[in-house]
Amino acid sequence: MINRFITILLLVIGLTAGSALLAQEQQPPQQKGKQFFTVQACDDPFTMTDLIINKYGEQPLFRGQGLQFHRNGQAFASDMMYFVNQDSGTWSLISLYPDGTACMVANGRNFTPYNGPTIPTKKDGL
Repeated sequence: MINRFITILLLVIGLTAGSALLAQEQQPPQQKGKQFFTVQACDDPFTMTDLIINKYGEQPLFRGQGLQFHRNGQAFASDMMYFVNQDSGTWSLISLYPDGTACMVANGRNFTPYNGPTIPTKKDGL
């Protein structure tokens, strides 16, 4: 079951990367910002977090509320959870939707805590 899920997840990630490149290539040069049309791997929260915790050894780092936007502009609110494995550097960001679905928003590697300078804001005189 987990091998099948991983295969599907890798397929979705591959399709997502291709879709993102296609969307970026079709973007007019004068348009500000980037538009990505992606598909997210979704499952029940227990299955999703079991994979993240038991296969990749990632643990929750923080959570917050977030919005993701459909290409038609509709916003979808969710709780977002960021998981990291501070030894291996892998990380995952998932959305937990009110309907009981968890979706992988993004994942990656080379996580390191930010220890650079504070980024100035407009109120700091920028």
